[in-house]
Amino acid sequence: MAQTSGRAVLQVHPTRLCNLRCLHCYSSSGPDVAESVPIAVLSTVVRDAAGLGYDVLNVSGGEPFLYPELPALLRAARAAGMRTTVTTNAVALTQRRIGLVRGLVDLVAVSLDGDRATHDRIRDQEGCFDKALAGIRRFTEAGIPVGVITTLTQGNATQLGDVALAAAQSGALLLQVHPLEPEGAANRLMAGERPDSVELAYAAVELGRIAEEHGLAVQLDAVPRTMLARKPEAFMAVPVDEGQALGRWLTPLVIESNGAAVPVSYGFDRRYGLGNILDRPLADLAANWDAAPFLALCRATWQRLVDGRTGPLVPWYGHLLRASRAARPATAGR
Repeated sequence: MAQTSGRAVLQVHPTRLCNLRCLHCYSSSGPDVAESVPIAVLSTVVRDAAGLGYDVLNVSGGEPFLYPELPALLRAARAAGMRTTVTTNAVALTQRRIGLVRGLVDLVAVSLDGDRATHDRIRDQEGCFDKALAGIRRFTEAGIPVGVITTLTQGNATQLGDVALAAAQSGALLLQVHPLEPEGAANRLMAGERPDSVELAYAAVELGRIAEEHGLAVQLDAVPRTMLARKPEAFMAVPVDEGQALGRWLTPLVIESNGAAVPVSYGFDRRYGLGNILDRPLADLAANWDAAPFLALCRATWQRLVDGRTGPLVPWYGHLLRASRAARPATAGR
């Protein structure tokens, strides 16, 4: 999962190869997309990231279990002292693949995007819902902790109870809800389904009920608007001490499947990126990154949200990602 409270997350997308072609895929992954980063490069990235203060590796995709060197990547993270998480659709699972990561992963996040009909529609393939639940059970039986991650759309908040029940009965411990962003395939196929403030508020209420009824830990990837105004430092909206390690203030740091190193989210505009790990080591990219435009973007976005009329819950990273696509980059100093 992208966020781990109180920790600095390195999010790696080692490949865009996937066995599905989901309607909401932010990276436009699929069966015919072979783009990937060599394990030798990623192993160095992990070591460099640990030196920058990152202590969680989150592997996403594409489908991570189709990346042949996934066990080696997880071993590199463990050797660097990191905790590890993997996000999967659970459709390509085999006992062999589960066995290869056993003891190397602290949490597997299985995607489950609504009830059976909704999930299979978004995944564009029948049977994916049942395969995901079977995957949760198989991970649990192997002793690997499992969470469920649900993409919230304009219409599936009322299904969160069904998701929670199915997840809990299959052995999941955590339910994370992430608002849909119209990126990648979703920009073409689900552009009108980004949840509004009412849907976000309903999801928050549902998650409170779910936590009580099912005993699941819950997380909604949106922050109360009151927190946004009260703690600007949590949103990089105040000056940053340039002398501290990058992991102390920037999380997640994202490595895309083409080698791009960007702040916060897959697809973040390259004007604010650190560079490409295929060209230079991450340690060098971080040491030479001019973070001023990114920090100015954070401040401008934060100010707009605080001053504007937003709902009680704000999907901060989504707003920041969309702001990065504006026609003119932010240029104010730190």
